[in-house]
Amino acid sequence: MEDAFKWLISEFTKEKIVSRKILRPTTEDFPFQFDQSENDASTLLPVIANQMEVEVSKIELRFYDQALIEFSTSTGKIFSQQAPGEQYSAGTYSSKKNGGRFIISIEASQLKNTENLIATLAHEVSHIKLIGERRIKKNDEYLTDLVPIIYGLGIFNANSSFKFYNNQDSWGYNKQGYLSQQEWGYALALFAFIRNEEKKPAWINYLTPNIKSDFLKSEQFIHANSNDMAF
Repeated sequence: MEDAFKWLISEFTKEKIVSRKILRPTTEDFPFQFDQSENDASTLLPVIANQMEVEVSKIELRFYDQALIEFSTSTGKIFSQQAPGEQYSAGTYSSKKNGGRFIISIEASQLKNTENLIATLAHEVSHIKLIGERRIKKNDEYLTDLVPIIYGLGIFNANSSFKFYNNQDSWGYNKQGYLSQQEWGYALALFAFIRNEEKKPAWINYLTPNIKSDFLKSEQFIHANSNDMAF
């Protein structure tokens, strides 16, 4: 993780990482009315592209639907958006340009949750920063997960990584992205340390309780070992 951040600093400039505004899930940063339609993604993409220093005119936005599929098991039937063992895809990026533009596709269910939608858009734009701008040749999803952090969008991707839900009929969790909950906490704490932010920066209050807890534990570890942290 630390080596990955050193590489990100070398590629994306520490001065910009330190001074960049952190976007929060507030009407101040996202002053829009959302209706869980494709219009939401079209509205959000320019904001995220601008934050991540990509010309939105170079991006073509598409949508697809991974409808629920019925699978038979030894204990009965289950319904899922992917076959057992397959990675669920919240979005896709194509390195092939269509008319000179990069193609980002968003899975329809992401439109139901604005925070998840922002996280998915940020992740796919991160592919442009890494592969599209030819910083790496081979796709690296774990490194791609880290890029939104240095562009001030880490709150959304961290919160979307692991969410509990509980309603009248069921409970469980949703997982998105490639980093674990603990890795997100540590990555965000490294980000705060690199920016020389005071302990418990105000923006962590927008993190879900589980991510915030891992952030605080990571923050304690990093400050206790700050002499070994060379950024």
